[in-house]
Amino acid sequence: MDKRLGDLSALLKRPIEDWRSAGYWGQAPLWQRVRARALSEPDRLAVADDTGKLDVSALWTEAVKLARAMRRSGVERGDLVLVQLPNWREFAALVVAIEACGAVLGFCPAAWGVRETARALKLIQPKVWFLCAGRNGDDRAEFAHSCLSEITSKPEVVGVRFSADQIADLEAWSAPSDGDESFDPDETGLRGTDPLEVAVTSGTTGDPKGVLHVCDSATAAVQSTIERQAIHDGDSILVPIPVGHTFGYFYGVRCALQSGALLVLQERWNAARMVELVEKWRISVSLGPSACLVDLLALPEADIKRLASMRLFTQSGDSLPVPVAKRAADLLNARISRALGMTEFGHVASTDAGSPEERVLDSAGSPQPGISIEIRGEDGNRLPAGEIGKVMVSGPFLFAGYLHPDRLDQDVLDEGGYFATGDLGWLGEDGYLHITGREKNVIRRGAMTIPTSAVEDALASHPGVAQVVLIARPDERLGEQPVACIQMRDGAAPLDLATMQSFLADIGMTKSFWPEEIHIVAKWPLGATAKVDRAALLRAVLQKGHTER
Repeated sequence: MDKRLGDLSALLKRPIEDWRSAGYWGQAPLWQRVRARALSEPDRLAVADDTGKLDVSALWTEAVKLARAMRRSGVERGDLVLVQLPNWREFAALVVAIEACGAVLGFCPAAWGVRETARALKLIQPKVWFLCAGRNGDDRAEFAHSCLSEITSKPEVVGVRFSADQIADLEAWSAPSDGDESFDPDETGLRGTDPLEVAVTSGTTGDPKGVLHVCDSATAAVQSTIERQAIHDGDSILVPIPVGHTFGYFYGVRCALQSGALLVLQERWNAARMVELVEKWRISVSLGPSACLVDLLALPEADIKRLASMRLFTQSGDSLPVPVAKRAADLLNARISRALGMTEFGHVASTDAGSPEERVLDSAGSPQPGISIEIRGEDGNRLPAGEIGKVMVSGPFLFAGYLHPDRLDQDVLDEGGYFATGDLGWLGEDGYLHITGREKNVIRRGAMTIPTSAVEDALASHPGVAQVVLIARPDERLGEQPVACIQMRDGAAPLDLATMQSFLADIGMTKSFWPEEIHIVAKWPLGATAKVDRAALLRAVLQKGHTER
């Protein structure tokens, strides 16, 4: 076992027995569910991607083969394995295999370059690194060599859908051998408080962040969504966002495998391709940030109608302007579920089929069962309904700690067991959570704090506007000035500054909140999770210079 994961004393001090008694913890782990389904419904289709598919029996058989190969390569219970793959069916097989053999899954985006990947390797220190073939003919052998030259402890490298000198191909590497030891997942498989996975994300300081979940916290978080959103084994779940991030992994891969639904993996985001896959596989459930909805709503009406089989779309990861939410509700057959999500806890709030329409439009939902949400002031005291403060959450979905190269930081909750999300927001009398911004993303013009989300929603209500992102341009006198980055709807004339400010005046927006500059965007710079990359957007604005002021 990785020595950093041997002590989970802080986790064990949480009210685990209460969570078990309530049924949140102690549920059947993922590998057991897949195995049981392989025995009872072996021919049921489980996973499909752009190049192939696996029924449940084939998925379990592949997982067992991969688990044996990992054991043959020296992977022991509690060791870390890094999987860096795009939305391919091999990712799903490896998730099951790693859990069944008792190892710990580490994952990061397939699109990361040498710098970020080398830092992920330093952090994870895996026994085996599963690496995908490169896009556009990239030399992945050279990529692997460059990454490995940055670290001292070298993992075994296994290429998925490619091979090269000193890089074994997955199929050859995992082929059965006479020397394979017996493998019994009932003895090795993860369960309970066993460390399950480390999600590697890009930290705000530039260093990667490793978020550790145990088996029970991950299973409970995903199962909560399965039950609240009535997801079942007759559903087909399309994942158009990267599985290398928790949103795609938890609520795409694990959600489908835990519920028994068909998992359909879209390798790269493209709205027109999503329409094709929805039609082909009769997709009923999908997910993504607001950019996915904006792109879908920009399609011709005939294409939007081809999404008719989709009954649920979960939006999380960023803000969704109220006008966009209204258009989605009007034009899509799917019910939109809003959710508050983070790598550290999955989803702790969402809207569901019983949520009032206005809350689906303007909130991040109400707490998931077993979850407590508090709003705290600067003094740390709880604020009453309607007052804006720091969003704090507590409950059985919270992670165990942050993994560092030399230790596990378990000091992640306050004395009451609450985690600071970094969001600012308020709770209504009805219990629904309203996010107003991020503590680290707020715009401060002099002594004035500008409510970013409120301004974005106001501008997005203009009939010619498709989407708005408010960013902060550095200002020598006031510290920051808000810049409205706006994408117009097809056929709409671009807004100028005077028209925009006149519109804000007409709807009663406080003048001190008005952006002092406007930037028209034809195509948003998107990060690896398909969310708007605000840092890249600011760079583009600064490079272009002042547009209209």
